[in-house]
Parts: sequence; structure tokens; C-alpha cells
Amino acid sequence: MKKNDFEDIRSYRDEEVHDKLSEIINDEGFIYVLKKIYSDERIARLNKELNRVHSIYDFQKRYISEYVKALIQLTVSELKVSGLENIKPATAYLFISNHRDIILDSTLINHILLNNGYETSEIAIGNNLLIHKWISDLVKLNKSFIVRRDLKGKEMLEGSQKLSEYIRDTIVRRKTSVWIAQREGRTKDGIDKTDPAILKMFNMSGQNNFTENFGELNIVPVSISYENEPTIESKIAATYSLKTGEKFTKTTEEDLKDMGRGLYGIKGEINIVFGKPINENLKEIEKIKKRNEKFSALAGLIDKEIYKNYVLTKPNYIAFDILTGSKKFFRENKYIKAEETKMRMQCKKTLALLRGDKDISEKIYYEIYANPLINKINL
Repeated sequence: MKKNDFEDIRSYRDEEVHDKLSEIINDEGFIYVLKKIYSDERIARLNKELNRVHSIYDFQKRYISEYVKALIQLTVSELKVSGLENIKPATAYLFISNHRDIILDSTLINHILLNNGYETSEIAIGNNLLIHKWISDLVKLNKSFIVRRDLKGKEMLEGSQKLSEYIRDTIVRRKTSVWIAQREGRTKDGIDKTDPAILKMFNMSGQNNFTENFGELNIVPVSISYENEPTIESKIAATYSLKTGEKFTKTTEEDLKDMGRGLYGIKGEINIVFGKPINENLKEIEKIKKRNEKFSALAGLIDKEIYKNYVLTKPNYIAFDILTGSKKFFRENKYIKAEETKMRMQCKKTLALLRGDKDISEKIYYEIYANPLINKINL
């Protein structure tokens, strides 16, 4: 494996924790955010507490995990987890999940790993979200590594090579798992689909054949479902622009607002399912002669596992019946009339905040919830 310099993208290590936390706690931007959450007395105590933290594990266990627990209590009716029997504590994996929320997807996965006796994974995060140094330092302390979204041409190719090598080095040599989304950017229309380009990036650092290159990464598809979409407005706006051809420009500030909505919006029930490692299926894909078809087949395999394990909730069934004009799932007692009425009212409330054709936006609203169910049906 080629040795690359990962300094500009890597996460922080234990020996850097104390100094980086000292910098963050004295950053005016970070203090400004803390003052919106904590009293001056609590901030002073936090300063002293953080000075006694000297490892990534301590930071995640004592602060990140406790914050996530509080967040779950405030915004989640129930967090359900299954499939942990598919992964071994002493093995490093490449967790590839569908991508529904900017922060919570990976945060919840690591929270689950940490509290079930597994080592947490490193997290891929786009540099477009790191608008302040303290944010960059904070996510690197939380085992995040940087995916450069601003590269073009030759630099993009070099950046992809470096990223590929970093991921493989982390899993194979450092024996640490990695989380990455199945595509760049969140799923906006409810259709979770793996981008073959990401799989090609993984393969760039491989030194052997297709089966061996992906086999040593130990890919585990992970399915994440939120009963309520906390950032539904921005997802409708993005999908609306694709359907109508109207220009849609997303700013960094809007990304930050969505990060906040994703964290503090009411999400209802959340289900996270760890699928089975796909290694045993790789030899069949190896037999495919055309290179691009190999990657498409691998993407399809990951999608199938994510669709199969995706846990449906009442809004999925209600939205399907509304879209199709049927009563299929109502007759199957998947929901009651009062729950359908509540969802219709929530849809109207959401659309009142948006511009554009209300009929198109309404259809998109229900499609976002119905499409995961349609994916399961199509299996």
C-alpha cells in the first residue's frame, strides 16, 4: 500500500486531545454556542473538566455519549437497534449506511457501538460543513476524518486516492472501523441508493483482485429510519428543484440550520439495523467481466441489504395509501384514521412554509415517506 500523508484529513489522536480541547474551550465562537445552552457557572466547570480529558475514548464516553443520551430523551420516542450479532467486537468494518441526517446518522451508530462494548468508528465528514476551526477540531476529536468536497480535476483524483488509502489504512492496519454514507449528500426523496463512484474510490487503494480488495474492508450495510423527517422542508425544496428545473442553491448557513433541525427536531421512533457483512457475495460479483458492471452489482447488493433491513413505521404506510389512493395498509391495520388525519395536517403545515406549486410539493412530501416502502415492495 502506498504511503500517503494524511495530516490534512485525519482524525485526532489521544496525544492531541488535551491541547485541542484547551484551544476549543477558549474559542470565542465555541463559547458563544455554549452560552446558548449552559450557564456561565456550568461553562466554567466544563473548562476545568475538559482539562482532565486525555483520550478520545474519555471524550466520547464522558461528553459526546452523555449529550446524545440527553438528545434522545428530548427528541426520540424510542431508539431500536438490531443486528449487532452480525458484527464482532474485535473486527474492523466499513459501515455503509443510507444517509438521512447530516449529523445524527453517524452519531447514533457510534453511540450504539460505544454503549454495547464495541470500539467507535471513524466518521467521514465533508469539509463544506467545517466553517469554523472549532467545529473542525471538535469533529476530529470525535473521530471524524475530512472528505474534500471542493476539489476539481487532477486534485479531485489525488484527493480520492488519499481518501481511499486513509480508509483502508484505518481498517486494515489500525484495526478501526469506518462509517461512510452510501452517497454524497443526504437522501432527499426517500430513495436510498448507493453511488458506484464511492465504491470505485474504495477500490483505488486496493492492491489485489476485486474480492480481496473489498473483502479486507469488511463492508456492513446499515439501515437507518426516522419515523418523522426533522428536515423535511429542505428535502422537499431540493427535490422540487429537480422535478421542476428551478434553480436551488444551498448555502453553508442552510446546512448548519439543517444540522440544528436534525438534532433538535422531534423524530419519533428511530430504527438502526446492522446488516450482515457482504464478503460471502463478493466472489459471485468477481465473475462479472465488465468493470463498471461489477461496481453496479456491488452497489445493488448493498442497496438490497439496506432496503431489506429498513424498518417501516406508520407514516410510510399512510403516505403510500394517500399517494396511490388505496386503503391497502389501512385495511391491514397498519394505522388508524386519526393518524392519517394527523399526517395530512402536518403536511399542510409544512407546505405553508414553502414556495412553489403546492400540489407538486404535496406529492413530494408523501413520496419521501412512501419511497422506502416502495423499495421494499420492489425487492
